[in-house]
This record gives sequence, C-alpha cells and structure tokens, in this order.
Amino acid sequence: MSVNGDVGFDSVADAVEAFAQGEFVVVLDSPHRENEGDLICAAQDFTPAKAAFMIRYTSGYLCAPILPALAARLELPQMVGQNTDPNRTAYTITIDAADGVTTGISAQDRSWTCRMLADPKAQRDMFRRPGHVVPLQAREGGVRARAGHTEAAIDFCKMAGKEPVGVIAELVSDGEDVAGKAEMEGGFGMMKRDE
Repeated sequence: MSVNGDVGFDSVADAVEAFAQGEFVVVLDSPHRENEGDLICAAQDFTPAKAAFMIRYTSGYLCAPILPALAARLELPQMVGQNTDPNRTAYTITIDAADGVTTGISAQDRSWTCRMLADPKAQRDMFRRPGHVVPLQAREGGVRARAGHTEAAIDFCKMAGKEPVGVIAELVSDGEDVAGKAEMEGGFGMMKRDE
C-alpha cells in the first residue's frame, strides 16, 4: 500500500482468511459516514503484543464489539440513557477483568479483558466496572443492519469461525488525526466496509 492515495484493497475472502489466522484487518468505511479506518482483531486472538501494537498505532481507545445476548448476560447497560452519537454507537459501561489484571490500563491487562469477553463461559462476576475496555453492543444482522465498524468486527469473527467478540480502534496518522484512505499503510488485510 502506498500513501499517495493508491491504496489497494483485499478481497473479502482474503481479509477473512487473514483474520482467521489471527491477523489484524483494516476496515475503511464510506467517506459519507466516518471516513476512517479501524484496526480490527478477534478478541480471542488479542495477545499483549497485539494490544501494544494497537495502542501505539491507533487512537488507543480500545473497544470490544459484542452481541446483545452477551451484553445482557454480563449485565452491561448502555453507557448513557440518551444516546446522541450521530452514528448511534452503542457504548456500554466500561470494564476490566476482575482477576488477572493490575490497574487495567496496560496492554497486557486490556488484552486479558478482551480475551475474557470472548470466553464462551464469561459471566458478570468475571468483570469489574468501570474499567479500561469499552464494549460496544453490535446490532443483530451485522453490517446489513448497521453499517458500522462494530458490526464489521462481529461479521469478521463469524465468517472466520471465531467467537463473536472483536477488538477495534481507529487508526490515526500522527497521533491526532484520524487516518483516511490516503494514510493507510502497514501490511494488514484491508477492505472497504461497504463490501
């Protein structure tokens, strides 16, 4: 990929294959929506090294897309009662794993919290509130129901045969600006969310 605007996109099949192997993918959405790229990983594959990479090369604001059934089982209510986010991103209250973490902010702690979310036996008492990971409740129906990175992460998990819990963060170009198409670089599988 180049930074002169001539960015190549991978096929959905190639991106899913990379994701299934535990790799990051970048999903770029429409210029008419957020016009941003998100780095996406399956939560079950989210090692401390991957967390450190994601924290360094993104906004560092790590979100974990989950399905409504998991949000209900873990008793994760919406962060606010009146969501005024223009894209209606369904932020829940923040969490940390209850055991196996220190303060919750380190790459190791956040990776552990995300992997705990992907545990099929996850229960409410396995997490403390508030924390340093932001679960996002995806809409049932994936990107066809809501064209967001949250739903794209869940769709990738399902297509790759992973537990339907992802980790996403917005790519940034210099630590301040959200990276657009011309600023994407790295060796990740990359595709447009609209595909």
